Amino acid sequence: MTERFDCHYCKETLFGKKYILREDNPYCIKCYESLYSNTCEECKKPIGCDCKVPGMCLSLS
Repeated sequence: MTERFDCHYCKETLFGKKYILREDNPYCIKCYESLYSNTCEECKKPIGCDCKVPGMCLSLS
């Protein structure tokens, strides 16, 4: 029997996908960003988890 590895929020499988652990729970990137990402003070859009430049505004498509 194979153990399932799903997003804690949307239950989509995370097998072979990028994910983020928060409080020992795995989240797909989309759910993590919609639930926990910070918001840009200028444009009010979420800052993506892959942002590598501090203060850089990213918009999610």
